[in-house]
Amino acid sequence: MENKNEAVIANYIEKMMGERRQKIFESDEYIQQDNGDLDYLEERYSSLKIPYVIRRVVDDYIACLESRDERYADISYVAGMGDAISLLTKMGMLNNQEQPLSINAE
Repeated sequence: MENKNEAVIANYIEKMMGERRQKIFESDEYIQQDNGDLDYLEERYSSLKIPYVIRRVVDDYIACLESRDERYADISYVAGMGDAISLLTKMGMLNNQEQPLSINAE
């Protein structure tokens, strides 16, 4: 039963992260500026006469950076939620549970 509850909570957190990320993505002016810059730079990059092998290395490098940064953001979000819950619990604002749920962020 505990694993089912953890799976439900993990799915809910994932949904919350996706919704929050989308709101930030749509509303943050710096991200909007970066998106415009990325479009421009992608056009410039596409027009470069780069051999296929070199282009693949650059593409893989960029994909790796994006993947790492997204994972770091997700883990930070989950850790921050855990920290907030822990703080509220220590302050007596949340009921203590006999067995706290653990969510594996890996």
